[in-house]
Amino acid sequence: MSNLTLLKDAMEDKKFDSRIQERSLQKGILKADELKKQTDLLPDDADNAEYVSIETIANDPSLK
Repeated sequence: MSNLTLLKDAMEDKKFDSRIQERSLQKGILKADELKKQTDLLPDDADNAEYVSIETIANDPSLK
């Protein structure tokens, strides 16, 4: 596998990186319909979420 192929694959993997989505959309690297399709494929993990009170964290002496 050539270095260019590896680079292309790495860039494709980063295409949907949430840290650069807005920039990718603005530059035309990523299209809005591609992003929607990708995000629609993500599972809904809301049932696995755990509520964390910021007050509890702020008042926990073991975290200071």
